[in-house]
Amino acid sequence: MTLLDRFRAQPPLKHADPVVRLAYVQEVPIDERELLREIAREDVDARVRRAAVAKLLDTAALAAIAEKDTDEGVRDEAIGMLRDIALDAFEGLGISESLAAVDALQDAKTLAIVAKTALKDEVALRALWRVADVHALGSIARHAQLEGVRLAALAALQDHDEIVNVALNSEFKDTATAAVERLELRADLEDVAGRSKNRSAVKRARAIVREIEEREAAAAAEQTEAMAAARREELHELEAQKRAEDAARLGDAPRLEAESAQALAEAETEAARQRADVQAQEERRLQEQEEEDRRRRDEQAEQERLRQAARAEAEAREARTRVEALSRLAQLAARAEGLVGNPDVTLKAGERALRDVRTALAGLPPLPSRAAHEEISSRLKSALTTLSAKVQELRELTDWQRWANLGLQEQLCVKMEALAALDNPTEIVRQVRELQEQWRAASDVPRPQGDVLWRRFKTAHDVVWARCEAHFAAEAQTRAENLARKTSLCEKAEALADSTRWIQTAEEIKRLQGEWKSLGAVTRGQEKAVWERFRSACDRFFTRRQADLAEHKKRWAANLERKLALCAQVEALADSTDWEPTAASIRQMQQEWKTIGPVRKSRSEAVWQRFRGACDRFFARYAQRHHLARGERVAAREAICAELEALVPSAEAGDPPEDRTALLGKVRALRARWQQEIAARGVDRERAALLDQRFGSAFARIVGAAPEAFAGSDLDPSANRKRMETLVRRVEELATSTGSGSTATDATLSPTSRAAALLKEALAANTIGGKVDESSRMRAAVDEMRQAQAAWARIGPVPDDVRIALGDRFNRACRKIVERAGTPARPGNGGRST
Repeated sequence: MTLLDRFRAQPPLKHADPVVRLAYVQEVPIDERELLREIAREDVDARVRRAAVAKLLDTAALAAIAEKDTDEGVRDEAIGMLRDIALDAFEGLGISESLAAVDALQDAKTLAIVAKTALKDEVALRALWRVADVHALGSIARHAQLEGVRLAALAALQDHDEIVNVALNSEFKDTATAAVERLELRADLEDVAGRSKNRSAVKRARAIVREIEEREAAAAAEQTEAMAAARREELHELEAQKRAEDAARLGDAPRLEAESAQALAEAETEAARQRADVQAQEERRLQEQEEEDRRRRDEQAEQERLRQAARAEAEAREARTRVEALSRLAQLAARAEGLVGNPDVTLKAGERALRDVRTALAGLPPLPSRAAHEEISSRLKSALTTLSAKVQELRELTDWQRWANLGLQEQLCVKMEALAALDNPTEIVRQVRELQEQWRAASDVPRPQGDVLWRRFKTAHDVVWARCEAHFAAEAQTRAENLARKTSLCEKAEALADSTRWIQTAEEIKRLQGEWKSLGAVTRGQEKAVWERFRSACDRFFTRRQADLAEHKKRWAANLERKLALCAQVEALADSTDWEPTAASIRQMQQEWKTIGPVRKSRSEAVWQRFRGACDRFFARYAQRHHLARGERVAAREAICAELEALVPSAEAGDPPEDRTALLGKVRALRARWQQEIAARGVDRERAALLDQRFGSAFARIVGAAPEAFAGSDLDPSANRKRMETLVRRVEELATSTGSGSTATDATLSPTSRAAALLKEALAANTIGGKVDESSRMRAAVDEMRQAQAAWARIGPVPDDVRIALGDRFNRACRKIVERAGTPARPGNGGRST
């Protein structure tokens, strides 16, 4: 049934369900006093009455409820409402309602709170006149916010100890000084002068003590003077009596008169002496009194300094206390105001905040200023009004929730009872636990109905739970078996924990871990212990393995660093052409590589491929070093030809003479390089012939274009041609002379040549004018031929047709000499132009 249906079924005020009546009270406006009065007096449910009292502003009805209601919570709520009305916590109420609330209050403690915290004189005084307790009057005299109330409370006080307490502890000047005026005992005044918290009270007490001391000193002086006068009078009477007796006894008037005069003089002297003694004693007493006063003043000054320091500290502490009190009250007000606007606030938090606000309003401590007092009091009163409504709303919502939980618990009872029809113990256990969780979530219900439903739920639970006993026994057996198997796994893991066969043991432990995961739960209470045992063994092994792996990683890193250094060295040498030293160095590095230990597996192949690749690159080049050298020499000759060919255009352009001189130097340098390359050999014959032809063609073009640049130099074709012709003739002469037997008999020779030939023959035979030895003559011819060949090799370039013709003649003559001498021919370049 919905709430609307429940309201339609019967009048809400007469509804049997207190929750419905409570919701109705929440909707009743606060100005419906008659209706609220009726509910607060007649409803049978204390919660409904308390809710009505919280909205009731009728002081007479509240007074009756506070006195006669049977529920303590309702009575306390009524007293709190009377107190709040007296303190003007609700808007729209006048002074008459506050006074009526004070008259209706019977609790002395609450009346004292009103007298101390009320901000209206009439209300505070009305509450004060109704207070008779001595301690309450003293508290009002010390702490009341209004001056008239404090003084009236002090006037009503007749207890000596409370008056002293007011003088010592009151923070207000008027009350403290008025209490001091009522003190009569000097000990009380001195106590106030030394310990009072109020500076004005201290000053007034000291002034009164000084007045008492002055009066006592004056009285003592008057008493001393009276004693001295009485003594003098007594002496005069004694002297007169003695003279009279003497006169009567002797009858000698003149003598008696003289004696009387003498006695009187003596008496006067004695009186003067006594007066002097009294005066001296008085002076000594005054001096001692002055010293005592000075000492006392010094002590009082020191005490005053200490008291002032203590008072300053106390005032600072009191100021801090007041500021802290104001801060706490402001925080309380802010918290209460925040709770009012918070949709998620709980009833417990709201009631606690409401109780704190009421307690704060009932006993507001001294604050820094009256304005601060009025402001915080206004905020707290406003927060009290709004928070009261919020708490009442939360109470009603809690009651509604409890009523809703009743229906939910009824459904849970039905579901628990329906479990009796199930046969599967596992499903029964699962559903029972779910229903238990749901029951705990809906456990907040009214006590009478809740007890009945709980017994019903418990009975159904016990019935179905008994059917699961066999299932629990089997489950316990399975758990015990799992515990035994897991214990066995623990023992195996512990046996493997100290192994150093890292890979095999790690695989075995991982297999044990997989088997562990496949096992179910163990006996309750043993889960943590067996798991900790198994995990400890596994952790011990893997910790040792990790430490060993860390050590290996260090070694692998060092080995990797060494191997990377070797890779860098081999890569630096991979393109070297210094073949043999480089090959020896790389072979040494390969031997060093074999001595280095392993590296991390993920880096091993890569670094090996890098090292081997660099080595293979060098040795592949090393295997082709001759071919590469040949190619380099061909490239060098081609480069020389290219440079020489590059000079042809400048020679053909007809450059200035100075440029022709430079041209000669460049060509000469190129030819010298060409000669060095030719001497190095290593180029196949066909390629060498082509390069020779290319070089000669370029050289001929340059010489033909600028012959004047080469005139007179070793590169002058004409001069070179003449040298060749001279050498050809000379070799041909040698060939001829070796054939005829003597050179000197050759008719073709000139007389000079013939004489030179004869001289050589004589020298060869070691005779002058004798017959020349044939073998010596042939050796001399061969030596001269070789000198001619060397000179022929040094001759510069000539035109090709001349070179070829003269070269053929030169070579034929050389072959003739060699054939006749029987000496192997020395290699030459008789046909080359360079």
